[in-house]
Amino acid sequence: MKLILASAQDPAAKNIAARLLELYDFEKSSTLPNSYIYDQVLLALVPGGVTQLASLPVDADEVIVASRHASESGKPSLTAHVSGELEKRKLAVTSPQTIKTALQALVAARDELGLPHEVSLEATHHGPTKLDVPVTFVEIGSSSEQWVDKKAGEAVARAIIAVASPAKCRNAVGLGGPHYAPRHTEVTLRTDVGVGHILPKYARIDEELLEQAIVRTSGGVELLALDWKGTSGEQRAICQTVADRLGIRVQRCREILAQAKV
Repeated sequence: MKLILASAQDPAAKNIAARLLELYDFEKSSTLPNSYIYDQVLLALVPGGVTQLASLPVDADEVIVASRHASESGKPSLTAHVSGELEKRKLAVTSPQTIKTALQALVAARDELGLPHEVSLEATHHGPTKLDVPVTFVEIGSSSEQWVDKKAGEAVARAIIAVASPAKCRNAVGLGGPHYAPRHTEVTLRTDVGVGHILPKYARIDEELLEQAIVRTSGGVELLALDWKGTSGEQRAICQTVADRLGIRVQRCREILAQAKV
């Protein structure tokens, strides 16, 4: 079962949850308070935040968090990302298939609903990191006006339901680039590669952190996808060392994209 978490403290999460209940045939759970079931998906409305969650209210094989995204720019956006506290060297489990499915569904919903929102991945950030199942955040950004927009809520609701049937892909860990990861977003949308954890250029990337990102990827990792210009020489060397040791391929994002066009 996939578990959708929506915090009652988060206006975007409440918006997304309302759209899920409005658009899909959820039925109230007879065993869990403030919870609803649809097929193999459980929606749970929780009173507090979820970034420090250490356990789940029910057994689940994956967690999807409906959430808000905040930025100073205030630009309308729809984002997806994996959780992980890079500065503490703690990473959640991730499913690149889920990330890829959610991102593609966000684009489709945005276009169909005529939304002005930019769709992108974000680099790995914040918790929770203690759960033993994949965690994916799907978010509305970037200001209070967008958080309560019903069409944006519908777009995220559609993406979350799409995750119930994830797309198959080649799993990758993304390296380099800025927080909003334009190269990894492009790779995820335009190729057969799915990018889970993204360790951006500003992170203190070392062999231990990179190996943890690989180990904490559900289904294993086939390649390391590098935003070449968005990585330092030291970071590239670390990637190659780890890749050689683990038998994983290192490939530039532009090469992955070029091969997809052939």
